[in-house]
Amino acid sequence: MRIGMFTDTWLPAIDGVIISIQKFKEGLEDRGHEVFIFAPEDRTGRLEPDDHTFLFKARTFGPYPDYRMALFPTTRMNRLIQENDIELLHNHALAFMGVKSMFASRKLELPILLHFHTWVTEATQYYPIRLNEDLLIKLTWRYLRSLCRRSDGVVAPSRTAIEELRELVPDMRYTDFLSPGIDFERFNPGANGAEIRAKHDLKDSEVIIHVGRVSKEKNLGLVLDALPFIKKVKPKAKLMIVGDGPAMGDYKRMVAEKGLQTDVLFTGFVSDELLPGYYACADAFVMTSMFETLGIVMTEALATGIPVAGVNHRVVPEVVKHGYNGYLFEPDPQDCAEKLVMALDAPEEMRKNAVESVKRFNTHDSIVKLEEVYRAVMEVKSSRNGPRTRRAR
Repeated sequence: MRIGMFTDTWLPAIDGVIISIQKFKEGLEDRGHEVFIFAPEDRTGRLEPDDHTFLFKARTFGPYPDYRMALFPTTRMNRLIQENDIELLHNHALAFMGVKSMFASRKLELPILLHFHTWVTEATQYYPIRLNEDLLIKLTWRYLRSLCRRSDGVVAPSRTAIEELRELVPDMRYTDFLSPGIDFERFNPGANGAEIRAKHDLKDSEVIIHVGRVSKEKNLGLVLDALPFIKKVKPKAKLMIVGDGPAMGDYKRMVAEKGLQTDVLFTGFVSDELLPGYYACADAFVMTSMFETLGIVMTEALATGIPVAGVNHRVVPEVVKHGYNGYLFEPDPQDCAEKLVMALDAPEEMRKNAVESVKRFNTHDSIVKLEEVYRAVMEVKSSRNGPRTRRAR
């Protein structure tokens, strides 16, 4: 099959959507499919297109520079889709490239799958439009419902996410949940974190790690508020924040205001090659975001054998089972602190459970399921005059 994937973010930026696309692309190609990427051009101009990667002129999105506004006409996109005999459009975008993929689907009469990666309604602080927040969310959902209903199928990365989406948009044509899987060759209990601990002079510190985009929706203020409570019980505890993002300056100021400069380490961007070592150097992983549809970093930490303390909201309790592979806390600094202390003191059995709990996130099985989803979406497209709703698993 020849598949076109559409995204509003692409390399050299790194986020959960990009990681998912890369995993799907590699897995599909290993099984003999061809995948073509349609993405905005890199704002640095360093990324070169190739015969399977098509980049389009785009403007910088001021509030969040890693996102690019692709405002080009669809003529070239449609021509490339036709010239490469693309059979199905897999849309990972909810904004500019997403809309253009929908236009292409309608114009060229091709099936389209929408991959709902992000609860964009909870990132209103980045919207360029200044309206009352409730009104902005209402208008966004009106748009998102239209996008979902016009797609031949909609998937999300977890059962929790797709069930919530079904409640909000009950008349979608086909729905399912689909995670990108974990690379167990890289993320496993054998990963060595000694070099990372030495590099950052962690010595005998008890390390709590957060990995991901440093942005407001990740809710890092919660763990920063919890850290003083943790330090009373664990004076050697340190928080390592791995990643970069638009809220880096805000969180660094927050750390300074709280006098936590020696207790919080901001690593900035870490290459994919070094990431397993960063997980392995930690004693506990913290997930404070209430924004996730899956939280790939959370599953990678568990695969490495690191207990997770996570906020009891949305997908987190689907992955973290309290007392088995980690602990759940309410969005309260003292409860967060209590559960992180418990995670730091987790028994060896919990670390084994952590690894066992994510074996279901198998990359091979995810790609096989994606093929099944593609076939179902193509069937929906070919029978658009048939029954409107079909739900899988």
